[in-house]
Amino acid sequence: MTPTPDAPVYALPAGVPSVHLTGRFIAPDGTPLTGTLTFAPPSVLTMPAADTIANTVATVEITKEDQGRFEVDLIATDGPGMSPRDWTYLVTEKLKGAQIRQYHIMLPERPGGDPVDLADLAPVSPYTGRYLPVVGPTGATGAQGAPGEVSQAELDALEDRVAPRAVTWTQTAASAQWTIPHSFPYPPSVRTYDTSGREIGGLVENLSPTTVTVQFAFAETGSAILS
Repeated sequence: MTPTPDAPVYALPAGVPSVHLTGRFIAPDGTPLTGTLTFAPPSVLTMPAADTIANTVATVEITKEDQGRFEVDLIATDGPGMSPRDWTYLVTEKLKGAQIRQYHIMLPERPGGDPVDLADLAPVSPYTGRYLPVVGPTGATGAQGAPGEVSQAELDALEDRVAPRAVTWTQTAASAQWTIPHSFPYPPSVRTYDTSGREIGGLVENLSPTTVTVQFAFAETGSAILS
């Protein structure tokens, strides 16, 4: 990461075991990502062997100059006498254009102080796939059946209730949180896009039966498709 001019540089106190963590974030086309990473230990972490208490998060900022890379020294999670024992960091990734991710990692002290890469620790969700249905040839037109007792208007209304059509919602003012009202009878799926039509990731939450919010790492404008 790029240091801020005139910003103080702090080192961990003597006697506190540490791990040098590195990593790099890029888009699928190789574009370096920017944003922040936070590493949260337990709310209060005591280290009697070093006469030290830690009770806040470590934040790393990735700027354009960093080309997607970061490095940071963090307290090792297996230091002698630490309370609690066997603890983990809660990692939160907030990167421009990417979905917010949270996961836990352990950072035991490494012999020789070798660095650890976050890519070797961060969990990866399995790819379940999106499948393209293959449509066969159209069959012959059958004979028209007898008229039913339900009108076409009633059928259309029933279809709207059972399988509502996808709707598009536009966010014109840049915001890190989009609040989207809807009339779906269930929590809809949401896909978000920036103004150039590129899909962007956000953290979707259904706050009420008629409202969806999408959280982004940075203020965004664009559109959302609900279905």
